[in-house]
Amino acid sequence: MLDQRRPRPGLTNIALTLVVLAGFAMAASSPVLADTDKTVDKSASRNSTKHSQPLSGPEFDTPLTPGETASPENSQTAQPTPDYAFGAYQRGYYLTALQLALPRAETGDPAAQTLIAELYWNGLGVARDRKKAVDWYKFAADAGNRESQFAYANILLRGKLVEADKIAGENFMRKAAQAGHAKAQFNLAQIITAKRPTWAGFKNAFPWYEAAAKAGLPDAQYALANIYSEAKGINFNDDKKARVWMARAAENGFDTAQVEYAIWLINGRGGPVDKTRALYWFQRAAAQGNTIAQNRLSRMYAFGIGTKVDLVRAAAWHVVTRRAGFSDSEMDRTFAALENIDKKRALELANRLVGARGS
Repeated sequence: MLDQRRPRPGLTNIALTLVVLAGFAMAASSPVLADTDKTVDKSASRNSTKHSQPLSGPEFDTPLTPGETASPENSQTAQPTPDYAFGAYQRGYYLTALQLALPRAETGDPAAQTLIAELYWNGLGVARDRKKAVDWYKFAADAGNRESQFAYANILLRGKLVEADKIAGENFMRKAAQAGHAKAQFNLAQIITAKRPTWAGFKNAFPWYEAAAKAGLPDAQYALANIYSEAKGINFNDDKKARVWMARAAENGFDTAQVEYAIWLINGRGGPVDKTRALYWFQRAAAQGNTIAQNRLSRMYAFGIGTKVDLVRAAAWHVVTRRAGFSDSEMDRTFAALENIDKKRALELANRLVGARGS
């Protein structure tokens, strides 16, 4: 399954207005939110792909979790007996899974066909053969398996393994979305807004964003929060609802949402001010390597916002962000004013912070 804490590679050459809408509202009313210098913010460019491009498929980092790919309940030909092929797949007996699935796949079982496609796509128990996997994805997609429809839609839209076919790709994406596939719902919404990158386009895509968000997809939850908060001239301009969805995306590990939610908590946007809680969400995002969060965290410790003043810890987080290419002249001066012993402690702590995050 795609790791939802990492940037998702998207479809080819799709850039959406949503990335503009998702910019941070960093008002200068607080030293935490005050504008910093121009930066080379690696995390900002990394995170923007999360919501600005459709989710990819089927390039999964690891085998899909139980129930998401070849599980019989996701097939229109659900089996009344246990799915031994999928059971073998779950336990890592991939060659056995292939042997058990093949007879069923050859008789047209889309769940078994999807399982075989996964095995060939990822090279599990067999030599990796993406072209053979594409064939099995197509068989299963034509038979109505929503996971294969999502995978095959992306294959068609990318045009790397087969000739690109955007119309067919969108049709399969829509079928998967209509069947309740959350990532397909989000992708379909992104495709709609890519075609019409206006608020009218977002209005048309809104039901699909909403469906994916309600299914728990943090990308969609974050997109929905931005639509609710930024829409002008349509009935979505509602900071209270936006804050609810921003919180859900943050809770589901989306570091960009964690940063923005923290900023909303400090500003009291869409609800009460809660600086202590904001500190927590900056910490969560900073632990994921989000440079903006790390910078804001250094300022909170430096100015005692949501916590007591801790100049060593503030300097440590500033060192981490400087190493990542983030420039903040005010925090540079804070670091320079420290005693040498405190500078040494800050450097040691910065090394531990990075080491803890990487472990």
